[in-house]
Amino acid sequence: MSGITCIAEPHGTGGMGIHYVDVSRVDGTVDPQRPEALIYAPDRSGGRHLVAVEYVVIRSAWEAAGHTSGPALFGRTFELIPAGNRYGLPDFYELHAWIWHANPLGMFNDWNPRVHCPA
Repeated sequence: MSGITCIAEPHGTGGMGIHYVDVSRVDGTVDPQRPEALIYAPDRSGGRHLVAVEYVVIRSAWEAAGHTSGPALFGRTFELIPAGNRYGLPDFYELHAWIWHANPLGMFNDWNPRVHCPA
């Protein structure tokens, strides 16, 4: 799959994995049953397995809908990622949920030290 990248932190924090985003869902709303991205981790045999979901909301769309504070879900406030980010997106809010792969840093932490990307 050309262009698919496994996201990892080079300082030993772990990885996020490979994100598959349904861009039609990046619409300024939050639906717990319809995350914008499914996240897969590579395994030793070269395959991939589902590990987490990510909720993504573009800040301008969220604010255009009349919201005065950032989105929240499951009792957690989304993190604001400013423009100039590695994804080339404008300001956006995001929240990871490690549902299928335990994260010792917490279910909603961006990075999981148990996820490793190939060199």
